[in-house]
Amino acid sequence: MRYLICFILIFLLTTPAGAARPLVVASIFPLYDLAREIAGQEARVHLLLPPGADPHSWEPTPKDLLFLRRADLLLAVGHGLEPWLEDLLAGLEETRLKTLLLSEGAKFVFHDSRHVDPHLWLDFRWDAVYVKRLGQELSSIDPSHRKLYQKRAKALAQRLLALDEKFRQGLSNCRCRLLLLAGHAAFGYWEKAYHLKQVSLAGLSPEAEPTPRALRQAIEIIRKERVPAVFYEEPSSRRFAEMLARETGVAIYYLTPGASPTKEELLSGATFFSLMEEDLLHLREGLLCP
Repeated sequence: MRYLICFILIFLLTTPAGAARPLVVASIFPLYDLAREIAGQEARVHLLLPPGADPHSWEPTPKDLLFLRRADLLLAVGHGLEPWLEDLLAGLEETRLKTLLLSEGAKFVFHDSRHVDPHLWLDFRWDAVYVKRLGQELSSIDPSHRKLYQKRAKALAQRLLALDEKFRQGLSNCRCRLLLLAGHAAFGYWEKAYHLKQVSLAGLSPEAEPTPRALRQAIEIIRKERVPAVFYEEPSSRRFAEMLARETGVAIYYLTPGASPTKEELLSGATFFSLMEEDLLHLREGLLCP
């Protein structure tokens, strides 16, 4: 045992400080999980958002800020999804931290003339562009592993494009195209890309709850349009889906944007791809897709 301890001490004393792996910090789970695919064993990736937390309202702790001061690269969505981002970046001006925003250069989906849908990671084609940029950023931070980063980024981009095509094919012939949500309107990019019609009981705000009027209108829509299912994306919105199911007999399905998986999902080994595959399965069942 003492020989092993001596070997470890010699290794630690002779390893240069600059040999530490690059540290990437991600604001939400999809960016974290995609970064892990590219980083491999050559870089460390850390997720800021705790399991099940709401990215719209969560704010970093002092411990998170200290962690960010040691980081090389911050991955975030931007454009209002992370309310803490602007102040954080202003306070970290003197650090080496680089930032790569998913929203930079993106073509946004607008809910109306004033409100942008910030759930950009649900645009799989844009994700494919983003991961290539991520591969380039990691290559500039850690040039010694440039070929590995860029090879993985290219392969990951192809997987994302294949996922997009699977959604397109899987949702192309559904009997119902009305996506009725018991929660907030998080799926504008799927609405546009896959020709669905999103109707949300809670509107744009993730904290808002459906009003009695919104519930009555949803019941009318279900009966008039013969909607077969209602979807919910978090436990707090499930009870409203169950209200509609009791009143109309519709089926209810879980549909997650994937920004912050629950602790149970993470313990089961969930990945961004597995969450999206499960979403597609639920969409196909709920919208009666052959």
